[in-house]
This record gives sequence, structure tokens and C-alpha cells, in this order.
Amino acid sequence: MSTVRNSVTIGRPIEDVFAVLTDVEKTGAWFPSNVEEHWTSPPPHGLGSTRHAVVTTFGRRRENDAVVMEYDPPARAAMRGTTPNAPFVVTLVFAPDGDGTRVDVTSDIALRGWTGLFGPIVAAGYGWAWNRGLKKLKQLMEAGAL
Repeated sequence: MSTVRNSVTIGRPIEDVFAVLTDVEKTGAWFPSNVEEHWTSPPPHGLGSTRHAVVTTFGRRRENDAVVMEYDPPARAAMRGTTPNAPFVVTLVFAPDGDGTRVDVTSDIALRGWTGLFGPIVAAGYGWAWNRGLKKLKQLMEAGAL
């Protein structure tokens, strides 16, 4: 298991930041990979909701499904991959920080088989992507674009 941690402080109210980061249909606007996500369960979305993702990186298309396993607005949310090619749990923790919101992201990635040999490289790439995405999210939210 590899664990990756990322953080950002966004100059917006906690409710706004929670709403954007927990809406999978907004991920494509800020995450650096070519990501298309949509809910596969009906609203309202929260604990037990499911989503499907299509991710294209380096010309390779991968699909995966996930389920919301924790949903406590506006403080915490977590999602777990449910397909074999998505061995992850991502936990988001939100806290007021001055006039903004601090978001701490913990990604646990369980790499199996031959991919386990490349765990540190995969984890570093995943961490880089989250870091880059959170910076873009901060810019978009603080500009009022999200």
C-alpha cells in the first residue's frame, strides 16, 4: 500500500469547496488528466453513491467505478475504487483556515502483482497529479470560475 498526501488552502467558504470537490462531474475541470466522471446513482449524492470514470493518460484509456464510503458535509468525504484496476481510497478532510478552507487529501493506493514493483513511481505520479490539480482548483475557485 502506498499513501500519498496533498494539501491546499482555497480562499472560499468551506461549504463551497466541499460542494465542488465532492461533485465528481466537476473533476474534469480541475484534475490534470483527461478525466470524465459521472454519477451512476440517482441524486441526492452522498454515502453509498456510485460513479463511473474514464481516465486517459499518456494516450491510454482506463475506466473504473467507485463508491462514496464516507460523506460528512462539510468536514469529510471518502471514495473507494470498486473495480480491480482502481485499487484506491481517497479521503478528503476540510477545515476552516482563516478566510478560506484547507483541504487535506490522503490517497491510499493498493498496487498488486507486477504494478506493486512500481509502487513508489505510481504513487509519486499520483501525488504530482493531485498537487497540480489542487493548484488549478484553487485558481478556478478563487477566480469564481467554479
